[in-house]
Amino acid sequence: MRMTADQQCEPGGVRLGVDFGIGTTVIAARGPGLECHTLAFSGISREFPASVGDVPVHLIPSLIEYRDGIAMRTGDEVLRGGAAGSPATARWLRRYLCERSPVQVPAGVGRMVRYEVAAANFLTPLLVRALSLHPGAGLVFSLPPDAPASYPEFLQRIARAAGAGSCSWINEERAAAAGYGYSPVAREPFLIITFAETGLDVAVLAAEDRPADPEALRVLARAAGSISCRALDSWIVQDLLGKFRLLESDPRAVRLLPALQYEAVRLREQVPVTGEKEVRLEDSVSGKTFTTVYTPADLNRCLADHDVIPSFHECIGRALSTMRMRGWDESWVRAVLLLGAGCALPAIQDLVQSRFPLATLFSDHPMDAIARGAAGYAAPAPAQDRIACSYALRYWDSATQEHHYRFLVHSGTRYPSAGQVARVVISAAYDGQTHLGIPLYEIGGSAGGSPPLLELITDTGGGVRLAGPAQDSDGKGQAVHANERSPTLLVATPPVRKGEPRFECTFTIDPDRNLCLSARDLVTGTLVKLNAPVHRLT
Repeated sequence: MRMTADQQCEPGGVRLGVDFGIGTTVIAARGPGLECHTLAFSGISREFPASVGDVPVHLIPSLIEYRDGIAMRTGDEVLRGGAAGSPATARWLRRYLCERSPVQVPAGVGRMVRYEVAAANFLTPLLVRALSLHPGAGLVFSLPPDAPASYPEFLQRIARAAGAGSCSWINEERAAAAGYGYSPVAREPFLIITFAETGLDVAVLAAEDRPADPEALRVLARAAGSISCRALDSWIVQDLLGKFRLLESDPRAVRLLPALQYEAVRLREQVPVTGEKEVRLEDSVSGKTFTTVYTPADLNRCLADHDVIPSFHECIGRALSTMRMRGWDESWVRAVLLLGAGCALPAIQDLVQSRFPLATLFSDHPMDAIARGAAGYAAPAPAQDRIACSYALRYWDSATQEHHYRFLVHSGTRYPSAGQVARVVISAAYDGQTHLGIPLYEIGGSAGGSPPLLELITDTGGGVRLAGPAQDSDGKGQAVHANERSPTLLVATPPVRKGEPRFECTFTIDPDRNLCLSARDLVTGTLVKLNAPVHRLT
């Protein structure tokens, strides 16, 4: 879990947990005398059906449609209007945002919208409405495992724009566990299985035995599957066309397709809970009405026809195989947490329970566990505003034929830094080099001492070696590549000559624990980076 050092939720106040998901967004509220519940927004949210006696979950599809250059519709109204597949509709917002994709959405009248802007256009009005229901509430966002350093800053800007009094965040996997009321035990593996609109993900995790960060989770294995709720919806559409005796090429089928796609989503969600459901659609041109009944047997046949259960089995098997290769026994698994709309299907829950008969299955909050966990998160005060771990650049020592580490930030360093914590001069490893990287490693434990002045030289294979004195070269503790998912690259224009010192880099730590980089091109004199976040330190 991570949160800002200077913005904490008021003790005892209402907190809004925000799960800004790739396919759907859920906001949950929790506070004194307030039972945890998800927020409904007329017109843009829909109810995910619950079993008898349970409270439905309110989902907001993460969609925003543009027309005439402005945002027109969001959430479920985009689906009901049949515009989910329109080029002018931005979807998969969080994925594109975390990937920092350059793709833009054609918004009409010649305007193109970046995904960062589209995500802000989607989230800000939604949070304004949420805060109007709970004035003064603190916002707690869930952070996905692949979130780059810039993502929390984006969420902070959104929170400020919405008028929130405080903003914090929690690791998504920790939030899911908290939302289910599960407390991971150190070195006891557990699974999080996510079967959502965009795909299947099986993660094997364990709580770290790390006093400096007792809530840290270690990923032991991860496997992805090709099946998804979106694919299942397309198969249901094919079923409905068959029941209507329509070919895909039939003009009536083409006209009905947006309505069929929306019905398929509702059938997948409702039939397992309510039983059979009638579907009645009218073609506006021919005036013909198409009617059929969709049953749980139809849904199970759809799963069987497309080998969903075997594919699920195979994905779980790959994750467990990786886990065994790393020295962990699958019999140690004591809990399995289910997330995503696909995990609400009885056939999927039965499969998981049979695969892990000795484990506790958490399956009653697949859609809102993350938001519930975030809303219930009471962030601990940071200990004296100090960094818990050490951070270093890794390099290959050709003399000893092994890797060594040179420290940029030591455990116990205060943040924000009073000035720069390190200076690095990057030189070329070969003629014509155009991209030079900053490979950062997190090292547990305390190294002590002061940060050295370093010169970093990259090689053609992406490794690094350092010129200069050898102090601090042998850090102790486990080293983890901290910025592997979001590497920081410096682009040299014109290309670099071998041995040429090209970039002077200085590092600082900001109030939000970000290690920030400023870099100047020594050839052109251009400042190519100014306080750019490299990684959020713990």
